[in-house]
Amino acid sequence: MTPVDVYLIYCAMRAHFGKGDYDFIKYKGKTKISRNSFYKRKDRAFFVKLASKYDTEQEIQDYLLANFVQDPKGWVGNFSDQNYEDWKNRIDDSLERAWYFSTYLRKEGVKEWLEVIDGQHPKLLKEYLGKRTPIEELIFIDCDCPYLDMWNEELKDDFVWNDTYKLINNYGKFLNDNFNSVRKW
Repeated sequence: MTPVDVYLIYCAMRAHFGKGDYDFIKYKGKTKISRNSFYKRKDRAFFVKLASKYDTEQEIQDYLLANFVQDPKGWVGNFSDQNYEDWKNRIDDSLERAWYFSTYLRKEGVKEWLEVIDGQHPKLLKEYLGKRTPIEELIFIDCDCPYLDMWNEELKDDFVWNDTYKLINNYGKFLNDNFNSVRKW
């Protein structure tokens, strides 16, 4: 991959995680961004580094995805290899933990963890916001015990929830392959 190709993937992901309604998956990462716009950027070295470090388009997409989950605004100064390594570890751990948690919810009842009472954040959301539960678990649990639509309805006026829901929704589209394995539980 050339640095320009990496830049174009970055622009598509930035649009996906941005304020608009661009869908990276639906449009397969294609945008109207000009290849020439790459040469006007002052941070070209970042894209050159990524193109030389990672061999495949999937690795580059995963690197960018891991970093957009940490910084949805997409400032490349916040992107790091550590975010990528942490993300790879979280994916596997979250899938297994979500399976156990979903099993627990089905046996013990979901009310305590998922119920919105008087517009207050439910326990599972508080766990995520407190950084005790990774975002991947929220996404995977919703596959087995759907709750996101209910939260979205009951917390529609909560600005913290609205930002969180947008991130969960945008990120969840990339985890589609993992969703299929979760749904087989």
